[in-house]
Amino acid sequence: MLLGVLVCSTLAAVKITTDRLLYQNATSAARDWGQYLAASVSDLEQIAAGQQPSTASMAFFKATGNSGHVFRYVIFNRNGYSQLVSDHGKVAFYDMSEFNQDAARSVQLGQPVVDAKAGDASADEPSFFATAYVPVMLNRQPIAIVAAYIDQTEQRDDVYKAFLFAAIFLCLTTGLSFVIPMIAWLRRTREKQQADRRIRFLAYHDVLTGLANRAQFIEKMESAVAAAALPGGGIAVHFIDLDHFKEINDRLGHDAGDFLLKTIGERLCAATRIEDTVARLGGDEFVVIQTHVDRKEQAEELAGRLAPALRSPINFNDNEIVAT
Repeated sequence: MLLGVLVCSTLAAVKITTDRLLYQNATSAARDWGQYLAASVSDLEQIAAGQQPSTASMAFFKATGNSGHVFRYVIFNRNGYSQLVSDHGKVAFYDMSEFNQDAARSVQLGQPVVDAKAGDASADEPSFFATAYVPVMLNRQPIAIVAAYIDQTEQRDDVYKAFLFAAIFLCLTTGLSFVIPMIAWLRRTREKQQADRRIRFLAYHDVLTGLANRAQFIEKMESAVAAAALPGGGIAVHFIDLDHFKEINDRLGHDAGDFLLKTIGERLCAATRIEDTVARLGGDEFVVIQTHVDRKEQAEELAGRLAPALRSPINFNDNEIVAT
């Protein structure tokens, strides 16, 4: 969530900064254009007042009809009424002046009024342009208002790409500062969970065979004894003690003894039901709690399966071990 807020705020900052730079660029370009008109057109005040431009001024308008990024400009009188328009080099006069609120407001504020927007291709407009209404001052008095239409497509794309690249880099850098500690935290949490599971497992299981240990056997035994009072809740307890286990360790080594214990545990589990409990009490001693025993024959039948399973030879490193 924090990363999402950061990305959104960064993109918002990019847009605000881009709009601000475009506003400043449009204002500067329009102000320069207005000053250029005021210096080049000697009868600008008369044109703004509704008079026809002189021959020299008309030649200037035609020569500068499409100057740089300014593709259109309009001259207003100081009250905000349009008098002359130059659009892509075509100069025209307004037979009936139209009032423009932004032009009038620029005089009231004493500063340019700028509006940027996407263009209409069908109207032969750039994909993005700004309109800046700039009051032309003479002796600190407004004599005219020049509205410059400035193509800002290239500037907008360049600025936006530059800031977008910087924003992406910032987001990636900040994201890494979040992600790296988060990965470390998740890894540490996972390791702790695994360690906790291992601790819980070892608390109730034998390390070598994975069978229930003495602690779990006692709990299972208490539960089985309590359930034995119910109908069908009888139990049988089978104790298994391996013969000559020490001799096997001495003759073949402790690896052979460990392999024998694990194999015996696997065979006991294979010969019992899932609801029965197979435990290793320690050393070479095992025990099986058989539940739901109604008759002595059931216990005898399980014991009859366990003994042959345990007596089957066990092969270890080309040695045959027979456990009795």
